[in-house]
Amino acid sequence: MKNSQIINEIDFLLNTYCDGCFVKTVLRKEKGKTVAHDFCIHSCTVGEEIRQIGDKLNSK
Repeated sequence: MKNSQIINEIDFLLNTYCDGCFVKTVLRKEKGKTVAHDFCIHSCTVGEEIRQIGDKLNSK
């Protein structure tokens, strides 16, 4: 898979699931950006999928 295809796949997931995410918005407002970011990377299933797809970019 080409890098541009991988980036497009990540972009699709971000636009589809992450834009306007209620959980991220509430966490960011109540606990700050760092906690919200940590949730997205480590606890959110979409974030985990994005991380796995992103690992394909690093493996090349």
